[in-house]
Amino acid sequence: MVKGFLLWLLLSLLFSTTSLAVATPDEVKWSRVNIPTEGVPGNWVLASGSDVQHLTMAIDGTLYAYGKGLTYTLYKSTNDGYSWSYTGKVSDNIVALATAPDDASVIYYATSSNIYKSTDAGNSFILLSPNPGGAGSDNVTITSIDVTRLSSYIIAVGTKDTDAGDYGGVYILDEGQVIPTWTDTNIGGYDVYAVAFSPNFPADRQLVAVVSDETNTIVTTKIGNANWGTTIGDATMPISNVITANIAFPDDYDVAHPTLFVAIDTGSGNGDVYRINGAIATDLNIGAAYGVSNIDVTGLAISGNTTTANILAGASGQVYISTDSGRNWKRSTKPPTGQSKTYVVMAADFADSGKAYAATSGTGSAFSITQDGGITWNQIGLIDTNLSTILDLAPSPNYSRDNTLFMLTWGGEHSLWRSLNGGTRWERVFTTALTNVDSIKLVELSPQYGNGSQVVFIAGSSNGNPAIWKSTDNGQNFGSPRFTRDPITATAFSINTLAVVNAHTLFVGSFDGSNGLVYYTTNSGFFYSTPAVVGSRSLISIALSPNYEQDETILVSNTNGWVYWSYDNGISFQPLPLDATSPPFTGAITVAFDPQYSRNQTVYAASSTAGEGIYRFIIGTSTNWERINAPDGGMIGQLIVSTDGTLYATNFKAGGGMERSLNPTYPLAPTFETVTRGLDDGATLTGLWLSGNRLWSIDTINTRLMTFTDRLTLPVTLTSPPNKAPGIGTIINYTVRNISLDWEALNGATNYKWQLDHDPDFSSVLFEDSTRASSARLPALEPATTYYWRVRATEPVLSPWSAKWSFTTPLGIGPKLYSPKAGDTGVQLRPLFQWSKIAGADSYELLVATDASLANPVIIQALPSTAWQCDIELDYNTTYYWKVRAIGSDTYSAWSAVGAFTTESPPEPSVSSLPTPSLSPEPSPIPQPVIPDWVKWLIPLAGGLLLIMAAMLITLIILTVKLLRL
Repeated sequence: MVKGFLLWLLLSLLFSTTSLAVATPDEVKWSRVNIPTEGVPGNWVLASGSDVQHLTMAIDGTLYAYGKGLTYTLYKSTNDGYSWSYTGKVSDNIVALATAPDDASVIYYATSSNIYKSTDAGNSFILLSPNPGGAGSDNVTITSIDVTRLSSYIIAVGTKDTDAGDYGGVYILDEGQVIPTWTDTNIGGYDVYAVAFSPNFPADRQLVAVVSDETNTIVTTKIGNANWGTTIGDATMPISNVITANIAFPDDYDVAHPTLFVAIDTGSGNGDVYRINGAIATDLNIGAAYGVSNIDVTGLAISGNTTTANILAGASGQVYISTDSGRNWKRSTKPPTGQSKTYVVMAADFADSGKAYAATSGTGSAFSITQDGGITWNQIGLIDTNLSTILDLAPSPNYSRDNTLFMLTWGGEHSLWRSLNGGTRWERVFTTALTNVDSIKLVELSPQYGNGSQVVFIAGSSNGNPAIWKSTDNGQNFGSPRFTRDPITATAFSINTLAVVNAHTLFVGSFDGSNGLVYYTTNSGFFYSTPAVVGSRSLISIALSPNYEQDETILVSNTNGWVYWSYDNGISFQPLPLDATSPPFTGAITVAFDPQYSRNQTVYAASSTAGEGIYRFIIGTSTNWERINAPDGGMIGQLIVSTDGTLYATNFKAGGGMERSLNPTYPLAPTFETVTRGLDDGATLTGLWLSGNRLWSIDTINTRLMTFTDRLTLPVTLTSPPNKAPGIGTIINYTVRNISLDWEALNGATNYKWQLDHDPDFSSVLFEDSTRASSARLPALEPATTYYWRVRATEPVLSPWSAKWSFTTPLGIGPKLYSPKAGDTGVQLRPLFQWSKIAGADSYELLVATDASLANPVIIQALPSTAWQCDIELDYNTTYYWKVRAIGSDTYSAWSAVGAFTTESPPEPSVSSLPTPSLSPEPSPIPQPVIPDWVKWLIPLAGGLLLIMAAMLITLIILTVKLLRL
């Protein structure tokens, strides 16, 4: 039974011309775009309510941070901070973190009373000898921790005592001891705020601490077994109220060059960064250039040698930068967000890459990254914010090449996000958590956005005034706000909608309480034109003509059903229709131009009100707006027409999906379909953005960003029969059969419809059917007939019809051969060929060959009639094969049956011409077998049949091997 099935399958594959379509339906549906999300599902990009502290890096680049305010408190990242996970299920309040200098899997954290160690990169921890220096009792707490390596790990811990007149100390634990215990280094009457091993501790045995005697702050050093402050004198700073301190060593630090740097945080603005050179402490006054004499500094990082080091100092809500070892300082133009402590860490290749990291506390705290040496910082993880609403989106016009998206969100504050990989990773590049930024409501890219120009505009308010910010470097830096000012009244005007012409030119829609106003600027918002008055309601949409540079045509709509048209670059506006005295629609209106506007003058409008819909207007022809979608309309949130003429509109009633029409300019009745595949029940789409054939929309119910790749806006590509192919098919019982239509599978399509007709306009379709394959077998057709055919995808959405191809069927059965008759012998060398007449034939084609397959004809003749006297002399005693077919104006008949004949033998030589007999006797001739003429005729035919059978056998073998592999 199995053998029978296999045989049937092989025969089907051998003789069938139907091929299966390569259908990928999942590609043609709405799918969710990754957006910043809180918790484990979102890799802790968002962490509402958190403070991020004690940022630390292992030698392999793994980052660790304390997530204060979260259920679990120790977090790590192995990809530059773009994603985080809690580790070890630590829930302690962490006061310090340290990683081993030689092993990335060894990490320590300190609570106020104990030290914990992990040897598996934070997956699990053990408690070391508890309570160094009595920490955890009598107001003694741990402040700092460091680790180095000799033959075993050596841990240093600093403590403080909050009681007046009582002090902490520095304690050492050698893990190589049989029973490791904490040893007091006898630092004396000091509270310790930072402790650090020299980078060369195995050689110089140097330990550095920042301490306070409650009057002054001192940097003191212990070398080997010597007492603190004896080998190198103490450096004193006139600071009495230290909260935290930080120590940083240059790359070339050693006992011979004992310059290091210390950061002091007092909590009262009296700290700073100090250069410590032996016993000399120099206040570097990092805020002096900004009129600040002292500033609290929480974090400190250094890269390079003593005299040329790069230094980053983390202050409250700011990072200060020095590229000359602290002689000169500047601060970030776009600092990390967070209003309190700032911890900084440099990447190992900071000198080359400019990459560093910051963790901040307070309102808007986050983990931030810089890749320009600290000038600008973007938040990428553990961000103290929510994402409750997506307000706006701006995909790159070159999205198919650069995968860039900008997204504006709200969650207690406005955040502008940028993704360079289609949403896989996001960076917050601008936010109202920054100083002097009140709100952000719109984001737009220049239409010329690309590698040579990456201009981004955002609109919002700053210090209570409407403003526009501009970035020329892909959103990395936004300049100072450009405040709106009416050129006549000098008063600020609101920004309700934007249309970007190029990197410098904008149209701004506004409302002054009485009139809609359109302003124009050619210098990115520094100055504006006198506004054009447009209706008496707030403007909501501005659209530019596809040929704006030539025709300067603009459409504007408002919140009360009006559409206005300007053909003079926004100087004046007229309603559409021109004679309208009342609004043609209700609700908020969006507008769009047809991409062929310069030719067809067609524009579109859609209403957000239930029961309205999508309308079309032809300027110069229409007197009223014409509804072109279903009568029940819908609540249209956004309207877009692609460059290929496909119209898209979000229908934001519950579950409404997207309305899509491939032919919105069709004069009779454009075809609309609702695209909802991939959407959750109840999903409500609003807003619509398009780049290439990819669309984005916001699901407002589920706060999701959805995308839809419309690959089915392309027509099906036909493959066979070739266009205008003649003589297609096989004549069987006076009908034409065995014709198959074939086309290329369209990516994403699951069903196709094909049509066949006598006329190229398909006014009365002769045959049509649907198929899931990319091929269709036709029914019996008429001979000598030209047919037109086309194909389109029908599911999951329609594609345009393919090009219209044609083929012509054969004239009919082939001619009947009359002369020479089959099997004739002794045929003269110039025979007369004759055959029957075929109705509709204009001429005939004759082939003559010495092989039965007629693959190498010796005669090829196109002849006007049914007889031909051969004018080519054939060979004696030779078997010839011949066939004929009829030729019409654009088709052929089938070939006739193959005829065979044998030419006459050569004549006997005359007696006079016989040669003179030889005197030598000649050998007797060997008798030759006599082969009948019918055998001579059969041998070539049998050879041809053997060749055909061999080809079929090889084909069966190949198909069997492929089947077994499947």
